[in-house]
Amino acid sequence: MRLVLGIYILKILQQEPAHGNKLAEEIRQRTQNAYTPNTNALYPLLRRMEEKGYIVGEWDSPVRRNKRIYTITAAGLGRIPALETMLAERLKHLEWKISVLREDLLPH
Repeated sequence: MRLVLGIYILKILQQEPAHGNKLAEEIRQRTQNAYTPNTNALYPLLRRMEEKGYIVGEWDSPVRRNKRIYTITAAGLGRIPALETMLAERLKHLEWKISVLREDLLPH
């Protein structure tokens, strides 16, 4: 799910900067409530993506440090196609596994 979450983060930030809670809500809405990112996964991933230079985060108020607003970088934009390819391969493999289970376990 980290790959899915990473792609969602980059694609949402491609449209506009956002803070963590906004990213989580946008993902929940776009997946029709099928996936709500856990903050225990979201925030560490945001930090890793920031360390790798895919996104940049800045505090909305440096004094209060209330919300960290994230923006995609050129490196993040360039990373999207590779992540999409990885996701397509993983989904294809999952679809194969589901078809095997469906064929074997469910009545015809």
